[in-house]
Amino acid sequence: MSDQIMAGIVQSALTEDEGRQFSQLHGPLLLLIKALQFNKLQHSRGLSTLELYIAQSVLSDLPQPLQQDLSTPEVVRRAGKGDVYSSSVWLGTEPTYTPLHRDPNPNLFCQLCGSKSIRLLPPAIGDRVYFEVQVQIRQHGNSRIRTTDMMEGDERAVLHEAVWNNEDLEDLLLGTELEPGDALFIPDGWWHSVKSTGTDGQLNGSVNWWFR
Repeated sequence: MSDQIMAGIVQSALTEDEGRQFSQLHGPLLLLIKALQFNKLQHSRGLSTLELYIAQSVLSDLPQPLQQDLSTPEVVRRAGKGDVYSSSVWLGTEPTYTPLHRDPNPNLFCQLCGSKSIRLLPPAIGDRVYFEVQVQIRQHGNSRIRTTDMMEGDERAVLHEAVWNNEDLEDLLLGTELEPGDALFIPDGWWHSVKSTGTDGQLNGSVNWWFR
């Protein structure tokens, strides 16, 4: 019965956003669990897997036991004004990818499961790269207000090329790989792009806190 319910949720979302590469829906955590079970079976057969990403789900929306496992780190509570602006958990089936963007507040990003590569650009260089991408795709996007548009179409693809396959940028960016238990501080205004190192459809999880 639960499988039928999950299939109905996915089918409804795809029908509403027919023709789009990226669809957004609200569903229970069980949907991710079912996707992981499906991907494990598909991977064992050498077949394609599902990409499902829970992005920016605030911690207060999680079941209480999960909230208790993700308590605010002491370094965040003591930093700045001690004001935790927001927090999110990021759970997805690999591969996961978040295009180049910047946050208005300092950010502590922690890896929970799987590994992720992160590339960071100082504000001025990131501004230039973003502007060049907008010129290339003939758009006039707002670098401070990002929407689901950056998750599909020309902007997503060109941003990936500009950050991950651009030899001219190699000496100007900072890059690192986070394993479970690793944390990275991202200053406010610094541009960053994040993607999983795995591609086999298994779980990748992260959590972050924005603070002031």
